[in-house]
Amino acid sequence: MFCVSAAFTLKGPAPYLLPCLHAVCETCVTSAAGGVISCSTCQREVNLKDTSLHKDTVRQKEIFHLTVKHRPTELLCTNDDDGNQAVCWCPECEDFLCEYCQNMHNSVKATRRHVVETIVDTAPGSMQAEPVCKLHKRYPLEYFDKSCNILICYKCRLGDHAEHDVGDVDVAADAAKVRIEQHGKNVTAHHTSHQAYLKSINKAVNDTKKTSSAVKETIHHTFHSLRTQLDQREKELIIDLDNQTKQELANLGIEQVTSEGESERCKFTSDYIKTVLRYASNSDFLTLESSIQETTKTHLRSVPPEVYSSPAAAFNTRGLDKLQSDISNFGSVVGEGSASDEHTLTDRGTQTDDIHLSDPEKTRKHKLAEVATETTPLLQFAGTYFADAGTKTYSLETGTGTTLTLQCPKLQLDAARANTDECHVTKDGELVNSPPATQHRHSGRLRKYRGTCASTPIPLPPSPSTVTPAPHTPRYWETHSRAGVVVGGLLLRLVLEVGVGEESQVDSECHVFRQHRSWCVSVWSCGIHRGSICTSVWQQGEEGKCYTNTMSDTRGTQATFHYGVVLDVGKGRLAFIDLNREVVLAKVDVEWSESLLPMFGVGQPDAYTVNMKVISGADITMTDTKKSLIYDALN
Repeated sequence: MFCVSAAFTLKGPAPYLLPCLHAVCETCVTSAAGGVISCSTCQREVNLKDTSLHKDTVRQKEIFHLTVKHRPTELLCTNDDDGNQAVCWCPECEDFLCEYCQNMHNSVKATRRHVVETIVDTAPGSMQAEPVCKLHKRYPLEYFDKSCNILICYKCRLGDHAEHDVGDVDVAADAAKVRIEQHGKNVTAHHTSHQAYLKSINKAVNDTKKTSSAVKETIHHTFHSLRTQLDQREKELIIDLDNQTKQELANLGIEQVTSEGESERCKFTSDYIKTVLRYASNSDFLTLESSIQETTKTHLRSVPPEVYSSPAAAFNTRGLDKLQSDISNFGSVVGEGSASDEHTLTDRGTQTDDIHLSDPEKTRKHKLAEVATETTPLLQFAGTYFADAGTKTYSLETGTGTTLTLQCPKLQLDAARANTDECHVTKDGELVNSPPATQHRHSGRLRKYRGTCASTPIPLPPSPSTVTPAPHTPRYWETHSRAGVVVGGLLLRLVLEVGVGEESQVDSECHVFRQHRSWCVSVWSCGIHRGSICTSVWQQGEEGKCYTNTMSDTRGTQATFHYGVVLDVGKGRLAFIDLNREVVLAKVDVEWSESLLPMFGVGQPDAYTVNMKVISGADITMTDTKKSLIYDALN
C-alpha cells in the first residue's frame, strides 16, 4: 500500500487521516483485508473495527490549492459537467462554474446573491462551505460541546445538549489552534535536537575513522623498529583494532539509522502541523488536535543526547623493555573490565610513554575538601586506549550537602569563520587581532563581527512544557588573554570581549556588546575613567557595572586577563567570572529562543595587541577558589 500524500490528486480517491497523521486513500480503506490497514510510511497497523477514520480535509484543501496554483486546467465546470474550464467557485452551491454557468448563476433569482470566488484568487483554507447540522438542516454549526467533543447548532444547544458545557466555536477553535501551534514548536525543537545529535554522530564516524588510521600508522612505525619476531604480532593487533573499529562503526551506524528515522518522523509531523495551521478550518483544528497531541507525545518520549560520545583509539607503546623478553605476549585488544585489563594496569610501572595520548595516570584528580572531580569511563584495552572527546565533568559539593554537576566541554575557536579583515586564529589556536598573511573571503566567514565564535553551537533543551524535563547541567569554559597598549589615551576603544550570543545575532554587529540577544564581558577604555582600561558586563546592548583599574592605558603597558563563563541553558542562567579579581562579575537570567554560540572578539591592532586562547575541557585547572566562584555563579 503506497497511498502517500504526494500521490493524491483532486479527482482521485479522497485521502483519509490515520492516527499517525499519515494519509491513506479511500479505495484502500474500503478494501482493507480483515478490517486492518497498515500505513505505508511508518508501517503502523490500524484496526478499522476499533478506529473510525475521517476524511483528511486539510490534505484535500492542500491538494485543491496546489492544483489551482500549478495545474489550473484540471479544474472543470461541475454545474453541467460540460467539460468547460472552470473560472470560479460558489461555496454555497459547492460547484465549479465555467464562464457560461457563472453568467447563468448570476442571473437566476435563487443564486444571484451567492458570493463566488475567482479560481486564481483562491487562498489556502478556502473552497469549503460553512458546515451545517446533520440533524437540523441549514442550521450552522456555531457552537462546540466540550462534554461531547462535537460541533452543534443552535437547536442542538437548546435540545439534547442544553445541560452540557457549550462554548462558541470560534473561541474553542482559537484555543485548539494555540495548542496545536505549541505542539508544532515542541516537535520542531525535538527535530532540531535530533539534527544536532546526527551531526555529532557524523563527526564521531569521521573521528573514529581518522583515529583508526592514525593508530594503524603508529602501530606500523613501532613494529617496523623491532625485530622480525614482531611482524606476526603486528598483524594480530591490526586485526584486533579493525574488529574494534568495525564494531564501533556498526554501533554508530545503528545510532545513525535510528536517529535519522526519528528525525524524519519528527520532520514529517512538524511539516504536517504547519500544513494544518495553514489550511485547516475550525472543525479541522478540533478534529485533529487529539491525533496531533498523541503523535507529539510519541516523538517526545525520548530526547537524544546533545552529542554522541565515541571512544577514540590510540596505540600505547609502554613496556618496550619488557617486550624484548616477552614478545609473544605483548599487546591485546580487549574491552573495558576484561581480565587482561588487570595485567595492563600492573604492568604500567615498566612501560614507556604513549603516542598521541597522555598517560591516564598523569590526569590529576582534583580531590579537595568540598569538590570531587570525575571523568566519564571509556573503552580501554592493553596496548591501545580509547579516549573521550575532551569533556570533563565535576561534582561541586558544598558544606550543606548540595551537589551540582558541572561539564567542561572541549571548545574550539572556529578558524574558518574568523573575520580575516580584522583577526585570525593561529595554528596554536590563539585568536590574534591582526589579519593573516593570506586572507580568505568565502561566504562562510564573519563579515561584521571582529573576532570569531566556537565551532559548534550549544542547542537549547526541549521546552519544559513537554513530557520530557529540560536538562540542567551547566557548562564552563575560560579564556586566557595577553594585551598590550600600542597607543594610549584613546576613548571608547575595545581591547577584547568574551561572550555568548544567539546564533542569528553572531554577525549582526562588529562587537558582541552592541548585539541584541547577546551577552559578554568587555575590556575597553570606557570614556569615563581616563587613564584606566575597565571591565564591563553587557546585556543585550546595555552596559552593567564598570570595574576600573583592569589595566593602565599608558603606552607600552602589558597585562593578562583571565575570564570564566558559566552557562546553564536548562535553567536560563549565564554568569561571567573575573578569575584575576576572583569575583563573579554578573549573573544573568535569560529565556533563550535559539541555539547559542560562544563568542570571542578583539579590538583593532592600531590601539592594542591581543592574543586570546580558549581553555576548556580537561585543560582547565580546577582550584578550590574557582569552584567556589562557579558555585556562587549558579546560585
